[in-house]
Amino acid sequence: MKRGFVVAALATLSMLIAACGGTPAVALGSTAVGSLTSGAGGGGAPSRFTFPAPPPRSTARVLGIAIHLQDHNLTCEAAALKMALAYEGISVNELTLLGYMTLDPRPAVFSNHRLVRWGDPERGFVGNPDGHIQAYTGYGVYFGPVAAAAVRAGAHVLESGSGLYGPAIPVADIYNAVLAGHPVVAWISNTYHRVALAHYIAYDGSAVAYTLTEHAVTITGVRPDAVLINDPWFGQAWHPKAQFESAYSTFSGMAVVVGS
Repeated sequence: MKRGFVVAALATLSMLIAACGGTPAVALGSTAVGSLTSGAGGGGAPSRFTFPAPPPRSTARVLGIAIHLQDHNLTCEAAALKMALAYEGISVNELTLLGYMTLDPRPAVFSNHRLVRWGDPERGFVGNPDGHIQAYTGYGVYFGPVAAAAVRAGAHVLESGSGLYGPAIPVADIYNAVLAGHPVVAWISNTYHRVALAHYIAYDGSAVAYTLTEHAVTITGVRPDAVLINDPWFGQAWHPKAQFESAYSTFSGMAVVVGS
């Protein structure tokens, strides 16, 4: 009796499967994404799950960072960092940031009218912040002390570097950082195109590459053809990517990416 019942049940199940085209039904819950499609002609081909295409990646973003013009002749780096920190909710003045970077007031030394010795901008701010770069009474500071100042101010540094001292920060990293909501302090030539670097030996014995057009800005926006630059000397403006990338190559990809 038992055996006959099982045989009958199996026969009934086989007919039900055959009636459904040979494929068991698939139940989708209300949270399923995508759809089921049958094979060509619906003649028993397996169904497949079709996933929707991913949303397109954003290629433009502007961070709401107000322009801040530098308070002193040569404090573009501190001013650029001040703007980046403001976006992260950190308010700090330029002189405090310069103190975090440390100052090296020792004068420039010349031989045969050529600069041969000065401070090391990768260790601290070189010269007088109110000096004049063309007169060699002040210069500026590079990414290392700026990154350290950002951390002392309470921010996180997501990336920093320069090809002059090791790995460069690729320009694509700058664009991606801004798209992700992170402002960037970037070093450029203030001519807004690439210039050649000269060299001197710092008091600590390090070789220093420099130019009298050294400048730092805050990258606050990006779109497919241009970048929005908060320039602490010239103001805020969109610049073609090719123009920015030329100027940015001067210091072999020197930048500090700031996060919260």
